[in-house]
Amino acid sequence: MPRFNQIRVSAVSLTVSAIISSATFNAFAQESTPVGSTNAYNALNIGPHYQDDTFKQLHAASRANDAERAAQLAAQLSDYPIPSYIEYYRIKPQLYNKDGTGNIYAPDAEVLQFLNTYKGQAIADRLRNDYLYVLAARRDWNRFNEHYAQFELKDDVSAKCYEQMGMLDNGQNVTANTKKILIDSKAANAKACQQLVQQIVDRGASEEDINYFAALSAYNSAAQGQKIAAASGQSTGSLMSNLINQANNNGNFQSASMSAQQSALYQAYFGYAQARRAAPDAASYFNNAYNQYPKLQLPDDVLGWQARAGMRAGDWALVAKAIDKMSDEERNTSIWQYWRGRAYAAQNQSTQANMFYEQAAANKGGYDFYGILAREELGQSISLPPKTTPTDAEVSAASRTDGFDRARKFYAMNMIFEGNREWNFPLRRMDDKQLIAAAEYGRRVGLLDRMINTSERTKTLHNFNQRYPTPYLSIMENRSAQAGIPAAWTYGIIRQESRFVTLAKSSANANGLMQIIPSTARLVARSLGLSNFTLDQLGDIDTNVQLGTAYLAQTKNKLDGSFPLASAGYNAGPGRPPQWKSTLTRSVDGAIYAETIPFSETRGYVKNVMANTVFYYLAMKQRPPKLKDLMGTVSPY
Repeated sequence: MPRFNQIRVSAVSLTVSAIISSATFNAFAQESTPVGSTNAYNALNIGPHYQDDTFKQLHAASRANDAERAAQLAAQLSDYPIPSYIEYYRIKPQLYNKDGTGNIYAPDAEVLQFLNTYKGQAIADRLRNDYLYVLAARRDWNRFNEHYAQFELKDDVSAKCYEQMGMLDNGQNVTANTKKILIDSKAANAKACQQLVQQIVDRGASEEDINYFAALSAYNSAAQGQKIAAASGQSTGSLMSNLINQANNNGNFQSASMSAQQSALYQAYFGYAQARRAAPDAASYFNNAYNQYPKLQLPDDVLGWQARAGMRAGDWALVAKAIDKMSDEERNTSIWQYWRGRAYAAQNQSTQANMFYEQAAANKGGYDFYGILAREELGQSISLPPKTTPTDAEVSAASRTDGFDRARKFYAMNMIFEGNREWNFPLRRMDDKQLIAAAEYGRRVGLLDRMINTSERTKTLHNFNQRYPTPYLSIMENRSAQAGIPAAWTYGIIRQESRFVTLAKSSANANGLMQIIPSTARLVARSLGLSNFTLDQLGDIDTNVQLGTAYLAQTKNKLDGSFPLASAGYNAGPGRPPQWKSTLTRSVDGAIYAETIPFSETRGYVKNVMANTVFYYLAMKQRPPKLKDLMGTVSPY
C-alpha cells in the first residue's frame, strides 16, 4: 500500500507472519523469571528442524487437496515430532473433490481411526469438520448428526447449512434457522447455503420467505443477494435482482407484485445498506418501513444498523425500537445495554437509563469499552480489579497442557494459525485460575500475545498485569513524549496492532510493534530528518516506536486532534475518518462516531484502542482521563 495515508489493517485481526522475538521475552520483566533458555523455543526439544521445509510443503499440498503429493511428502516424515499433523495432512485431501465439495469415496476407516487416536485434540476436531462435508455429500444424515454433535468448535457456516439440509430432508421446517445463518456474510458465498436455500424453495417456501432469503443475503452487496435470489427460483430471483439494483440506484422499492410487508422489508434493507455507508438518510428508510408495516421483524444485524442510523440522526426512538426488537442474547450485550440507557437518557428518563447503565457496567465486569462508559455515566471511578497471581505449581501444571508444545513448534515455524489453534483449543474448558496460570506460562516462554489472549478470557478472577503488559517502558515514554502523545495511547495501539510480537509482519507488509508499512516508514523518517533510515530498521524496537508515534501524532493533528479519528485513521488510513465524518448532519459524541464506523474491523479497533488507553493509564500508575473526554465530540464540516 504505497500511499502515505494507509498503514493497513490491524495485525491482530490478520494472520501474522512472524516469529516471536526473544527480545520481547527478555524485555518483559514481571513477577517471575523465565524457565529454560532465554530463547522462547530452545527450552523445548521440538525436533528435527531439517525436516521443517518438507513439513511446510506437506501443509501446502494438503491445502491444495493434492492427495498424491501429500502422500509422497508424508512418507518422508516418519520421525517428525507432530505425527498427528502428518496424518491429518495426508488424509484431508482425500476428503474433498477439486471444487471443495465432499468426496463420497473418502476413506472412512482412516478417518475414524484418526478421530479415535487423537480424540480430544484440536486437529481431531478439524478432521471431523472436514468429514462432515463427506457425510453431507452422501446425505448420510444419521452419521452426520452423530459427528456434528461431537464437533466442538462449530465455527463453519457450511457445516451449519449442511445440518439444516439434513433436518429438511427429515421433514423439519428449517426456514427460521436458515434466516439466522444467512446473517453471516460468509453464507452468501457458501455453496452449501445456496444449496440449502434452493432446496427450501423447491419444497414450497412462501413468497415472503423467498424474498426474505434474498434480502437477507443482500446486505453486503447486490451480487451476494443475487446468488441467493438465483437459488430462490428464476422468476423470484429476477424480481429480487431488479429490486436490489433499483434500491442501489435510487432507493425505489415499488412493485405491483409486492405486499406492504415485502416493500417494508426491502426499505429496511436499503436503510441497512445506507447505514453501512454512513449515509445521512439511512434512518428515514427504517422509519418509512415501520410506517408501512409496523409489525416488521428484522434480524439482529440489521437492527444493529437501524440503531446506528438512529444514533447518527439523533432519532433515539428509532434506536430504542431497534434494541427492543433484538433477540434476548443480542439485547443483553453491553453495547446495546449502554445504548438503551442512552436512549432513555435522551428522553429524560434517568431511572430507566441508570438501570441499563448498571447492566452494562456489570457485563464482563465492566472492563470493556461500554462498561467503562456506563460506569462513567453512573459516576463511578475506573480502577483495576484485584490481581490473582498463580503459584509455581499451577504454572507448572499449565505447562503440561496438551497442545501447548505443538503450538510452540508451530510458532517456531511461523505457522501462526496452526499455533493459535493448538494453544486456544484447550483453553475453552479451563476455569479462571487455570487460564491465569496458562497466561503466566505464556509469559515465561515469551508468548506475550498468548498471555494477553488467554488472560482476557477470565470471567471473575483477573490479572490485569497479564492483560496490559508494559514492556519497553522507557522507550514508550520517551518516544511518546517526543511526539506529544500519551504513552498510554501508544500502548493501546500496540496492544491492538501486534500484541508485542516484535517481528510481526502482516499480509500487507506492515512491520513490527506498531505495524508500519514501508512506504509510510520512509515518509515519516523523511519528515523526522532521519536521512540514513533503511527498512531493516523497522525491526529495531526503538526506531519502530519512534516512527509509529510520530505517525500517530501527525495523523491526530490532521484529524482535529481527535483520538478516535486518529485511531481509526491508523487502522483504515487517514482518508477514511473524514469521509465518515463528512456525512454527519450534526455534532455527535465520539462514542456515536465510533459505533457508526462502517468498517467492522475499524469500528472494533477504535473501541478496543480507546478502552486499552484507559487501562494503560492505570497500568502505568497514572490517573486516567474519562473515556468520554478522550472520545470527545465529532462535528460535521
